[in-house]
Amino acid sequence: MDKRILDKIKKCLALAKSATNENEAAAAMRSAQALMEKHRISAEDVGFSNIKEASTPVKISRVVSYKANFIGLIERAFGVDALLYSSFLGSEIRFIGIQPQPELAAYCWDVLWPKMIAERSAYVAAQSNRCKRSTKMARGDKFAEGWVNGIYAQITDFARTDAEQHLVDAYTNKHYPSRGTAKSMTRGKKANTGSAARDGYNAGKQHSINRPINGESQRKLAVR
Repeated sequence: MDKRILDKIKKCLALAKSATNENEAAAAMRSAQALMEKHRISAEDVGFSNIKEASTPVKISRVVSYKANFIGLIERAFGVDALLYSSFLGSEIRFIGIQPQPELAAYCWDVLWPKMIAERSAYVAAQSNRCKRSTKMARGDKFAEGWVNGIYAQITDFARTDAEQHLVDAYTNKHYPSRGTAKSMTRGKKANTGSAARDGYNAGKQHSINRPINGESQRKLAVR
């Protein structure tokens, strides 16, 4: 699809929507419709052109609760849908949404995910040698859940309009019709996790996500 033609159509549609003169709005709409008919571009195609995907490789074999919570954090902080996608080339997480949100979501993931994994590993390593391995893993999971909650407590959800939500849903249904919903699992439900969740929450509060405003460049995204 020719990007130049798409841009012309978008400009005509934007003018038709914003014009205060009725004749000017009608003329702009006719121009948009003529271009769409000539180049066989549907209204859905125009809408989908605003949707982008950004992906990053991941090593997630099992979606345990803290991993699901982290995915949810990124989705809600940036207003994107996240899909775990696997092929013979490996696994990746794909973020889908209105540009530039997917790119920002992927960048944030690449920065924050290794930090969470590293801090969880250090917390597990610091547990007493008298603890069973299953107890250490359960405490590590609770620590990571608290870590995510510590960051989430500082942000507000990125709100999508109903129109944007409908567009993203339609795009996802079209391009990923066979996608499934992975259920998260909780390990060590009976384990004594002590203060792990609180410790993780306090650790997570040391990090933050400062989202760009009005579509600023990815370089303006501050994650610490």
